[in-house]
Amino acid sequence: MLAGTLATLGCLMIAASPDANRVKGDYVEARTADVYTGPCFSNAEIFITGHQAVMAWKVTEGSWDGVTLDGLSVAAAVVGSTTFSEDDVKAARSVLLVDKKATSAQRKALIAMATALGGDRLKNVVAVRDTTLGVTVEEHMDSVADADARHDAHGMPHAPVGLLSAPGLAEILTRSLDEGDHFCGNETVAYAPLSLGVTALPAYTLRHKYTGGELDTRWNDPNCRSSFVGHFAY
Repeated sequence: MLAGTLATLGCLMIAASPDANRVKGDYVEARTADVYTGPCFSNAEIFITGHQAVMAWKVTEGSWDGVTLDGLSVAAAVVGSTTFSEDDVKAARSVLLVDKKATSAQRKALIAMATALGGDRLKNVVAVRDTTLGVTVEEHMDSVADADARHDAHGMPHAPVGLLSAPGLAEILTRSLDEGDHFCGNETVAYAPLSLGVTALPAYTLRHKYTGGELDTRWNDPNCRSSFVGHFAY
């Protein structure tokens, strides 16, 4: 089951890209609606919430527009017209958070990469903020085999721990789902990740907030099954 879930998300795509644009790295996303849920929950949230999200990419290896981006991060806070999946993607507005360690050329390349991977929802960027930015995807300390066996026993995906830290602007912290996160016994991945090129598993959100001012809205939405944690390649 877990392998199937992962494979389904993974096929969202690793697209062919020009030689100047080959990147891979870590990915963390959180929304204001459950992404791993049953119909009873998702139907209660649709058109009401789930229109706000934070996405973050950390490049572990690669370049964009011929500029090396190893070790640098970029994130996006985005607000849609309604619940993502039902929204008008071209009506979305976003703020980009760029790693302040980037040079001028790297900053430009990170912005181009984020707007390409985010698709039409990141075409209307209302502000770009340079900030201290930490993005971490941390595998569990116990062996993968032991952990997978436990999670297979209760049928919940076993995502790594995800962290985004942009002090004063945005924060995400996740843990893997466990047997206590089953509510109706009919949970599944209700939505795909918002970024292209992502292979990720759903996770439980311990912290998720955006406190910047440029989107005319702020959110603080912890304690729900609303994150994706994994990797990207493009």
